[in-house]
Amino acid sequence: MNSLSDYLSHWAEKQPEAPAVEFQGTSLSYGELDRQSSALARTLIQGGVVPGDRVGLWLHKSVEAVVAVYGILKTGAAYVPIDPSAPFKRAAHIVSHCEVAYVIAQDDRVEWLREHASCRIVSVGSDADEPMETATDGSVIDWAQALAPAAAPAAASAAAADVREPLVDVASPAFILHTSGSKGVPKGVMLSHGNARAFVEWTVEEFGLTSADRVSSHAPFHFDLSVLDLFGTCSAGGCVVLIPESQVGLGGALNKFVSERRITVWYSVPGALTRMLAAKNSALLAESSLRVVLFAGETFPITRLRELCSLVPAEAFYNLYGPTETNVCVFHRVRASDLAPHLRQPVPIGRPCPYAETFVVDKSGRALGNEPGASGELCVAGDSVMLGYWWDDELTATKTILVERAGAEPVRAYRTGDLVRVDDDLNYVFGGREDDMVKIRGHRVEIGEIEAVLAAADNVREAVCVAVGDGPDERTLEAYVVPGSDPFDVAQVRRHCLAEIPRYMVPDRFHVLDALPLNRNGKVDRRRLVES
Repeated sequence: MNSLSDYLSHWAEKQPEAPAVEFQGTSLSYGELDRQSSALARTLIQGGVVPGDRVGLWLHKSVEAVVAVYGILKTGAAYVPIDPSAPFKRAAHIVSHCEVAYVIAQDDRVEWLREHASCRIVSVGSDADEPMETATDGSVIDWAQALAPAAAPAAASAAAADVREPLVDVASPAFILHTSGSKGVPKGVMLSHGNARAFVEWTVEEFGLTSADRVSSHAPFHFDLSVLDLFGTCSAGGCVVLIPESQVGLGGALNKFVSERRITVWYSVPGALTRMLAAKNSALLAESSLRVVLFAGETFPITRLRELCSLVPAEAFYNLYGPTETNVCVFHRVRASDLAPHLRQPVPIGRPCPYAETFVVDKSGRALGNEPGASGELCVAGDSVMLGYWWDDELTATKTILVERAGAEPVRAYRTGDLVRVDDDLNYVFGGREDDMVKIRGHRVEIGEIEAVLAAADNVREAVCVAVGDGPDERTLEAYVVPGSDPFDVAQVRRHCLAEIPRYMVPDRFHVLDALPLNRNGKVDRRRLVES
């Protein structure tokens, strides 16, 4: 197997009637998902998509979105998921920067795309029985037309079959995920089929995934946690069950979802699990079918994890670690000893996955021995590490380091920017960041990007942003702004931010100051801001 879509083809042949994806009462079998995604791939190929192209995916979570992912992969192109709630300006940057050939988009975005982008468009309507009127210039086709080869008469179907799906190189890009960037614009993390497969195939073995599993899909498709949901499940022949976007932040609704949809494997940021535990119906988890619970993206407070492990009858709980650039590269299976009542620190992030080589380096870039007490920046090499940042070789070079290895050739490793310490059991313990990147509800957020947006707002002379709070549900962003003149309209600045960056990056509170406090070096004293 080379392409991630090969998993689908395998199970479509082996168990065509088995459920592959479910969402709000709608489901597709492996055979149906394979046929529909192949039909979409042929439409895209007929429209000019070739291996190495990029195709945008600007859809709400849905069965159609899953079909689109596999259809894009079958063309040899990379899918570029865009946050459905992203401001249009941010979406425009991604579409333009990645030079997408097509965008598969919700129909309420089509007119905007026609005005602001030069790519072709597949429109996915909210009601399949009422397809959108297609554009006379052929720039837009609706979803039903795009899938027509799957339901066409025999002659037309035979003609469509002449459009062959290309062989896909395992080293070619599979998807480009955008994360917050310190330059003021999102950066595209380019990952290959091989990068994803290294992680995906390990998940099947480590978590014992089988065709009997029903795996929750809590993460949006532009978030790296979705790689396990989509492809780990498919690799095992299981069923991925999509959580409606309206429910992802509601603990009570998630508990009902786990119970009613008979979920066996759960994967999310710790904040979602914390909200589930706090809900009045949390007892539903005690009677659930959960056998494996996975969490990643942020620190899980030990008190909440202890509560989760005592309530849920799962066989295993795992802490997974890895930035988007490396997939999951370090993991830890929670032990009873990790939950001892006297412990106050979160569980370790663990040891490297079999496909990853990890190093702790000091400030000079020198690799330290993997011995108890060693501390420094975590660097990662191996099969799961990204190809690079899309159209940013300079940033790619900046974020890598050549690490010397005893008795072996030096290896180029990705610098995570995360500080770790090796504990007595040779596990890595997370110790924070060495830059100003923070995690907000599992999303990586560059403070510099927010500050760039704030500085561009009308009547803002100076602005800084800080993250406050400790727990996954307590971390918030606060902005400190020095106006250019009076009067100053905070609401206007907030609206400006909402038009530029995702809602989770918009500061929760705005403080208006006459001047920003400075330290002895003349830099903004962020600690004094928080303490004041």
